[in-house]
Amino acid sequence: MPGPLASPRRHVPPRERRPRPVLGAGARHRWPFPLGKPRPRRRRQDVRRIAPPRQGRASSSSELVPSLFNRMARACSDKVAPDLHTYSILINRFCRIGRLELGFAAFGLILKTGWRVNGIVINQLLKGVCDRKCVSEAMDILLRRMPEFGCTPDVVSYSTVLKGLCNEKRAEEALELLYMMADDGGGSCPPNVVAYNTVINGLFRDGQVDKAYNLFREMDDRGISPTVVTYTTVIDGLSKAQAVDRAEGVLQQMIHKGVKPNNQTYNCLIHGYCSSGQGKEVVRMLKEMSAHGHKPDIVTCTLLLDHLCKSGRCTEARKIFDSTIEKGTKPDVTTYGVLLHGYATKGALSDMHGLLDLMVEDGVSPDHHTFSIVLCAYAKGGMIDEAMHIFDQMRQQGLSPNVVNYAALIDALCKLDRVDEAMLKFNQMIHERVTPGIVVFSSLVYGLCTVDKWEKAEELFSEMLNQGIHPNATFFTTIMRNLCNGGRVMEAQSLLDLMVHVGVRPNVMSYTTLIDGYCLAGRMKEAMKLLDAMVRVGLKPNTVSFTTLLHGYCRAGRIEEAVKLLDAMVRVGLKPNTVSFNTLLHGYCRAGRIDDAVRLFREMLSNEVKPGIVTYNIVLHGLFQSGKFSEAKELYLNMIKSGMQLNIYTYRTILNGHCKNKCVDEAFKIFQSLCSKDFQLDIITFNIMIDALLKSGRKEDAMDMFTAISAHGLGPDVVTYRLMIENLIKEGLLEESDNLFSAMEKSGCTPDSCMLNALVRRLLHRGEIMRVGAYLSKIDEMNFSLEAATTSLLISVLSREEYQHHAKSLPEKYHFLKEINK
Repeated sequence: MPGPLASPRRHVPPRERRPRPVLGAGARHRWPFPLGKPRPRRRRQDVRRIAPPRQGRASSSSELVPSLFNRMARACSDKVAPDLHTYSILINRFCRIGRLELGFAAFGLILKTGWRVNGIVINQLLKGVCDRKCVSEAMDILLRRMPEFGCTPDVVSYSTVLKGLCNEKRAEEALELLYMMADDGGGSCPPNVVAYNTVINGLFRDGQVDKAYNLFREMDDRGISPTVVTYTTVIDGLSKAQAVDRAEGVLQQMIHKGVKPNNQTYNCLIHGYCSSGQGKEVVRMLKEMSAHGHKPDIVTCTLLLDHLCKSGRCTEARKIFDSTIEKGTKPDVTTYGVLLHGYATKGALSDMHGLLDLMVEDGVSPDHHTFSIVLCAYAKGGMIDEAMHIFDQMRQQGLSPNVVNYAALIDALCKLDRVDEAMLKFNQMIHERVTPGIVVFSSLVYGLCTVDKWEKAEELFSEMLNQGIHPNATFFTTIMRNLCNGGRVMEAQSLLDLMVHVGVRPNVMSYTTLIDGYCLAGRMKEAMKLLDAMVRVGLKPNTVSFTTLLHGYCRAGRIEEAVKLLDAMVRVGLKPNTVSFNTLLHGYCRAGRIDDAVRLFREMLSNEVKPGIVTYNIVLHGLFQSGKFSEAKELYLNMIKSGMQLNIYTYRTILNGHCKNKCVDEAFKIFQSLCSKDFQLDIITFNIMIDALLKSGRKEDAMDMFTAISAHGLGPDVVTYRLMIENLIKEGLLEESDNLFSAMEKSGCTPDSCMLNALVRRLLHRGEIMRVGAYLSKIDEMNFSLEAATTSLLISVLSREEYQHHAKSLPEKYHFLKEINK
């Protein structure tokens, strides 16, 4: 029998003549059945004219593939005639390059040959349809069209559609399809482990954690053994859902079943412990990983760096980074980016720039994200000229700035009131055909508002519309919030007026944001007027509106007016929520009216408003602050008896309350109990205890606690170092104090004004004028100011005759004190 595609040179009787398959642009994305009459025969055409070229690599492929096929069809001898395998390859290639319409055209040619299609051919189309995110059509092909062709879907067919559903966040539908396979609807095609892995992963990604975990547990009942991929998927999903304990249980089950974890498995758990701030568990997991013969890879290193940097421990992160390089593992651009971001967040711009230089030296090319980190860091530090220089350097590295890079620079320029330059960058952006997003327009409108260029702002709204961006109430409200937070409430008010002028109706949140701005400025009269204005324009103030006003009155110490407002809120039919009550409770406690706070707390219970942990923390803190130690202790014990989950803020309040009331021994026992329970402490908790132990004369216990900080996955902060160094100076251990200060600076912890002033005062009390001079120089270098107490003590000490001759050892700017004393 001759091949399906006849040669044009060969004489074929009219009855046997079949249309010659030529693929081109006329192919449409549709199923080619039911089949109608054959198309009239077309004269031979150049495929380049039929299939219009597209840009890029896909274009050349989409031209070449049909060209080769058509040449093959024209040659059409028995040796080169296309067969079903040829068409399958053709469909696969078209689908992979995104030319689904040509894939369907090729499928139509198969049908015209009269060949029986098989699952391999249709599976190629299924994948193409799913990649195009047309999963509903893929479902129709799977469940209806394939049986019509007498083609039984196989596990690959089902798995393709399952993956497509999960990729479109339709995991529950994927679960139904999986059950259909497993029960009776799938016929002789039960799901395999790949199908289960796909659906489990999809459920986790959709936030259906319990359903994903239950499906995993069902696998054994169905006789399907989970693989390392299955276990890793479940561990990853549970870890990301903060269910790390359950994730570790799955790891132990995995090892018990004889399935060996790999690096990715351990990395998922390490990521979970890092995300939940459990530093000790991270260290334990690293040891377990090594014990099972797995070396930390670059992903492990990146996770650790991210954890340490987010905890402000960039120096420790850098040590791990350097150690990783020494062991022969080369960091990638992501690893560098994590450490760069850590330095940028901390404001360590010199370290950041040094790391960027090292990155280039190591042959790792900075990407757009890298430059965005550096740009934002310089912009945040007000170093806009350096930011502009980095922006220009991008081109030297072969990168054209993208919308994120432009957005970072434009935002920085606007916040520094350099709006004209920001507009120039915006114009450059348009010229380079980089489409500005809502973030860029938001920054520009903010900047134009701050410099009173309202006409320009209005022009910008027109530009937004031209770009297809329609500003809504949320857009304006976000800018208003930024203006209010920057103390520019009048500009925010003007923006509200402009909002109405350009035809965007303010909503309740717009007015509430402006009310908050007036409250922050202490202008309660204007804030209350806005509440009335909302009603006049037909908007109903909500609980957030009233709570914002409550907060304003409490901040201003006008508690009685806050109480009246709470009553007014009830009268208009709004039910105060927990936040409303917490706001007034905090106001009472700040004003020292603890009895009123306790009364309101009881009223919450009678009003069926369930107090949360935040409420209890406010009342507990108020009781301790007002000296009602026994009442505070009773409340604390009741919280434990009720089974309430106490958080770190609760324990801080309890420990601080005990220490302030000279119950340091009891506080120390509570602290030790927390350590034994592996409760995740923070450095503030350590500082509370170290301060109390030092003040009660328990210096050895304080030093032990200082040493134990690192064992809890934490690092001392500037307060910790201040407490320890102050104590060393007080004890006369001056050399040790100098060494600890040097160690602090080497660790990357920067002294603040409070610390330096405190150390100067301690040294002045001991008459250590030479050392005072060193710290005064440090204060000057960091552009800090002397506090009034420090200045007063400095003048007092230097007025004494025995210290007057030491005045010349101070920095030159302080030599005038010698003349004052004369």
